Amino acid sequence: MTLPTQLRVLEVVQSLEKGGRTTRFTDTVSGLRAQKIFIVPLCLSEPESWVSIPNLAVLHKTPGINWKLVFQIRKIIKINNINLIHTHCEFSQLYASIAGFTYGVRTVATFHRSDLSKYQPNVVNKLITFFASFYIAVSHDRLSLLTNNLQLPKTKCEVVHGGAHIGEKPNEASIKSARNELHIPDNEIALLSIGHLGPIKGHQDTLKALANLTKDNPNLHLYIAGDGTSAEKKALIDLTAALDINHYITFLGQINNAPTWIEACDIFIQPSIEEAFGLVFVEAGAKAKPVIATAVGGIKEIIISDETGILVPPAAPEKLSIAIATLVNSKVLRAKYGESGFKRVSTNFSLTHMIDQYIKIFQRIKNT
Repeated sequence: MTLPTQLRVLEVVQSLEKGGRTTRFTDTVSGLRAQKIFIVPLCLSEPESWVSIPNLAVLHKTPGINWKLVFQIRKIIKINNINLIHTHCEFSQLYASIAGFTYGVRTVATFHRSDLSKYQPNVVNKLITFFASFYIAVSHDRLSLLTNNLQLPKTKCEVVHGGAHIGEKPNEASIKSARNELHIPDNEIALLSIGHLGPIKGHQDTLKALANLTKDNPNLHLYIAGDGTSAEKKALIDLTAALDINHYITFLGQINNAPTWIEACDIFIQPSIEEAFGLVFVEAGAKAKPVIATAVGGIKEIIISDETGILVPPAAPEKLSIAIATLVNSKVLRAKYGESGFKRVSTNFSLTHMIDQYIKIFQRIKNT
């Protein structure tokens, strides 16, 4: 089969719900389209109602083995004259790479998962590593899992960090406007977390850390944005009550105005137990916010401790409490870390940089 010279990419993801993977998938599709590259976005399940991706194709993966997806994806490849497939996470990688392999189209597989069990040499991963042509990790930390755990050759792997839209650096007027919009008092020191309510994001450690600080800092307030199961929500609400800090905590639920909340906060905090990359930390840097986080996974590739924020060990509320107190008590340090974070993100983690890297890889693999 003779492939056209222009890139015609099938972007495949297994689901679209709130989270970094959905943001990266959406940004990749829009970013590639902005570069005049032909894209067919495909999701293997019904996306959530708020998802807005023009011309999104949807197939429906059912529980268990779904070999019919291979034939459905092959049909999409044929109809759209696709000459490269880009997949996100294990099941989209599995079915799309088999479809591509049997049709003579190469697959690039991006691994996003924070869950370390997803990087073990199981049957699904063995099939992916056989049928796909090239592998992308979202951080150098995850790259080591691909080459060490899955034994992938280094010549077939590369890191492409996530990117964020970098606008003008917030100023006093824009921050005040954001705080007014969200009804955050001028004298309040607002801490913000954005992430799933499960234990992996470390919200429980932030709550424990704050319990030691509220007496001396009555203007301190933590906003937690994100969703989870009813049990996960209850666990955090019960812990808040047990620590007697209800007055200092607001659970926002799922939000659709994250940039406004990030701009309005004084400190962004997320002590994740594990994190493949952590796009939200890039987004905080893009708003010039000092960050408190954990030295795990890809976070330590974004945040430079004592320069753009403070990194602590995971599951260490005592050290987290010290980090919070350090920034709460120094407006100068908050401004310094925020300024440095904005410069670092602007230089290293722009959306344009991510898209440019993808295009170079796609062109190289298509022409191999």
